Amino acid sequence: MEDTHESCRTEGGAGCGCGSMSSHEHCGCGHMASHGHHGCGEGHHSHSVTRMYKRAYMDALYQAQVERLRKRIDTKFGPTLDKMADAVAESFGKMWESKMAKMEARQELEAKLRRILSETTKT
Repeated sequence: MEDTHESCRTEGGAGCGCGSMSSHEHCGCGHMASHGHHGCGEGHHSHSVTRMYKRAYMDALYQAQVERLRKRIDTKFGPTLDKMADAVAESFGKMWESKMAKMEARQELEAKLRRILSETTKT
């Protein structure tokens, strides 16, 4: 039986099924094929787990860096950032209120026009 797009082939021609995985890269077969392995078995799972933990490690390292920078930025620029946030919140609040007033005025006008048109069609 020939493998479909759901699997990948190794150098020796043996296929390794990836099941529901849609990418050969996630299957791990491409990496194994390049190292001469001819089956997925345990090697496939350990390779996937290793990649998962490497990705998690790099993500955790990035998050740790963000936390440290955040603390330093807050210490140095916190009061300035607070003032900027207050200014933005105040200004955006005014813009929002203005948009709401404009929308209400438009709805009021449309209601008046509907009344006028309905009175016209009744006569």
